[in-house]
Amino acid sequence: MRYFFFLCCILFFPLFGLSQRNVSVVVDTVETANGPVILYKNYTWEYLENEPVLMSQEEDSTGLFSHEWINNQVFAYLGASKRDSIKDTLLTLVNNGRHFALPVYGRLFRGFTYNHKGLDIFLCRGDSVRSAFDGVVRYAKYNRGGFGNLVVIRHYNGVETYYAHLSKLKVTVNQIVRCGDLIGLGGSTGRSRSPHLHFEIRYKDVPLDPLKMIDFDNKKLISSTIPITKNIFYPSDYDGKAVYYKIKSGDTLGRIAKKYHVSVKELCSINKMKSSTHLRAGKSIRVK
Repeated sequence: MRYFFFLCCILFFPLFGLSQRNVSVVVDTVETANGPVILYKNYTWEYLENEPVLMSQEEDSTGLFSHEWINNQVFAYLGASKRDSIKDTLLTLVNNGRHFALPVYGRLFRGFTYNHKGLDIFLCRGDSVRSAFDGVVRYAKYNRGGFGNLVVIRHYNGVETYYAHLSKLKVTVNQIVRCGDLIGLGGSTGRSRSPHLHFEIRYKDVPLDPLKMIDFDNKKLISSTIPITKNIFYPSDYDGKAVYYKIKSGDTLGRIAKKYHVSVKELCSINKMKSSTHLRAGKSIRVK
């Protein structure tokens, strides 16, 4: 009888547009010809559409959305040894109907290096910036540390993506988002000289090179999975033989290359920089 009543609700009292579900008011799910439907205690319903329910801390058995879930802090995984605690694993980026969307397509003008933990992508103020994967917004506000208006989304494999320098935020914390959803508008807030998107991919706060995952020119992932191993992190973390030099006022690439018996081309290659890059005193570059 109850099942018949809920079927009547499905036919005559649909409710659309719920962006976040409270599992305490969910009664049941019902399979229909158009896909699974969630039934609520107030006799309303909506299609599940492969979107997961955001569980409470007690019901989140995996701990993904309760462990280190901090809304007012950019980096959630505290502790100096967090990189060493990450074990080799194979992360699944897309599967079971989950997809990938390039946050914004534009000219890449700065890549992933020891001193720069993401990609800088040129855009115009007001351009749409979209979520790369399905997930839940962990952080969405102005950051005084240089990011400006920043959105951080945690995804269902534990990876987090960062979208910085936005002119306007279009999401709020704890909001469920789908791949390709609008999360903000392009801008130049924070430590930025011109409109661009600073995009990062991190696993437990450890930065990963987005270009090892994304075929940027073709706007797609290189693979549906990615191995998380020590050599995927930026060089200084695990290369015990790496040698770094702190730049002094008046230094040039040619002078540094001659001192360490390497070529300017080699310096540019290992630091992912151009020969015309301005050297800033006090910064470090890898020389071997």
